[in-house]
Amino acid sequence: MDYQFIMNVAQIITGLATLLVAFVLLYQLRQQHRDAQRELVLAINEQRQSLAISLADNPELSEINYRGGHDFNDLKNQEERTRFFRIFAAEMNLSNIAEQYSDLLHVDPDFALKVNLALFPGRRKFYRESIMRYTLPETFVNKIDKYITEIEEKVGEEGQDTSLLMDRINENKQ
Repeated sequence: MDYQFIMNVAQIITGLATLLVAFVLLYQLRQQHRDAQRELVLAINEQRQSLAISLADNPELSEINYRGGHDFNDLKNQEERTRFFRIFAAEMNLSNIAEQYSDLLHVDPDFALKVNLALFPGRRKFYRESIMRYTLPETFVNKIDKYITEIEEKVGEEGQDTSLLMDRINENKQ
């Protein structure tokens, strides 16, 4: 056999091997991406569950969350306001993250956010008056501002809007 022919065959084999390695690496990168997305979804859900459990396990904290959610002025002192702020800020940050990854979470983050704001006038008031709105991304803040405006045009600053829940209940009945 001719030396040049052997070199050409070796180059073809090397090229095919390199191509095969590239395909394997691409597959592994895609798999890692899917795994990372799954881990993110699990982490978001775990944080939400941890927050809910911590509220359920602590009657005092649960009561602060309830009173602050209904009427922020009902909180007795700065300590209660700070505790309420931390709860609500955690919820808002998780809502912001969930919105960015809603296609992975298979949820409608807007629905949960709207219901949260519609049912709790104290949260709307607190959001408007706190520094929280300056710590969230501008697009998220604009969305929340729009929701609050829509809700308060319907029910006023102190009212509750249950229409979202009723609409969802009626959809599920059909």
